[in-house]
Amino acid sequence: MFQKVQVLLQEEEKKRILSNFLSLLVLQSANFLLPLIILPYLVRTLEPEKFGLIMFAQAFITYFTIFTDYGFNLSATREISIARENKEKISKIFSAVMLIKIILLIISFLLLSAIVFSFTRFKEDRLVFIFTFGIVLGQTIFPVWFFQGIERMKYITILNIIAKLIFMIAIFLVVHQTSDYLYVPILNSMGYIIAGLISLYIIFSHFDIQLHKPKKSMLIRLFKESTQLFFSNLSVTLFTISNTFILGLLTNNTIVGVYASIERVIIAIKNLYIPLYQALFPWLSKKNKKEIEIFIRRLIPIIFIISLLFFIILLFFAEDILNILYSNPIIIQHVLIFKFFSLISIFAALNMLFNLLYLSSIRAYKERMNIMLKSGLYSITTTIVMTFFFGIYGTAFSAVSTELVLLLFGIYYFTKIRRNG
Repeated sequence: MFQKVQVLLQEEEKKRILSNFLSLLVLQSANFLLPLIILPYLVRTLEPEKFGLIMFAQAFITYFTIFTDYGFNLSATREISIARENKEKISKIFSAVMLIKIILLIISFLLLSAIVFSFTRFKEDRLVFIFTFGIVLGQTIFPVWFFQGIERMKYITILNIIAKLIFMIAIFLVVHQTSDYLYVPILNSMGYIIAGLISLYIIFSHFDIQLHKPKKSMLIRLFKESTQLFFSNLSVTLFTISNTFILGLLTNNTIVGVYASIERVIIAIKNLYIPLYQALFPWLSKKNKKEIEIFIRRLIPIIFIISLLFFIILLFFAEDILNILYSNPIIIQHVLIFKFFSLISIFAALNMLFNLLYLSSIRAYKERMNIMLKSGLYSITTTIVMTFFFGIYGTAFSAVSTELVLLLFGIYYFTKIRRNG
């Protein structure tokens, strides 16, 4: 099976993709391992209530992260990839995208301020939300899309690990009791901002990128092309972060802390697939539709087998995993939710293959947006209704069933597009 996949790749391309994949694999391994080190410490030190507040704030701030990204992590990656041999054009694209993102950042902060100082649920802990906003600033000035476009994923890996290590080390040095909870968003934001500043230094000093005054026509074109991707990404947020956000609105911080503790472990597993898809995307997007379809078909059984193994491990060792990580009776008594969540390891791996890699590679942005919007509508509706009646169990049901809905939509559009040629 692996040999059939390999024959589709040219020798030089294989080396580049393998290098990018390994870089992103290291990153995702860090994304997997570092939270498993820091999360248990935070849960035990802050207790579920304050930990839940931090997670609620991060869920809320993620809406602004999606807004400032505005789909450029896919659209700008493709633009840079196509123009990678033309430094002047790359500089113009870089300048235009960064200008748009900075404008969106300013709008985001104004919206945040209006919400935080207007509603009691946010006003009481306004400093947590304001300090957490530093993550948005850090991710705005960190042009992941540039490094993906020129296929230099090692920089993404190094800088992201730097950000996470700064955060982790600082947490162990500073946060020792529940009253230290405000340091968590401050240190988290500092890690992202420092990584973002270093990334800009690398871009200007190592890749000879020059800032240009973007033409209005380019700004409008890039903004319009990313709009569909923005709504797609916003829809993804509706069935990921919104679960935590809605749960926080309808219950309390302690319940959010329990849910987030369990969900973060599953998300770490889910994110292990991302480096493969990110490494393949720039290469695959330059192929014709038929080649892309053949490659995806041959990748399906490989992804399914890997995801099935993860599911079996999570299902049968659920209680042991929670005991090792948290040793918190409130969390461990919700082991059934963890077992149910383990299905996501299969559903998410496959639906990302179709909806993230395949549809983006063939530029089927409209179809992808339709899938995400419909799934997002399903998610937010079921989350509100199920959480209202069943609390944390209803939220878990919505999260898992939405991943299944995404998979079914992905299979449907993949089959439909293949048949229509």
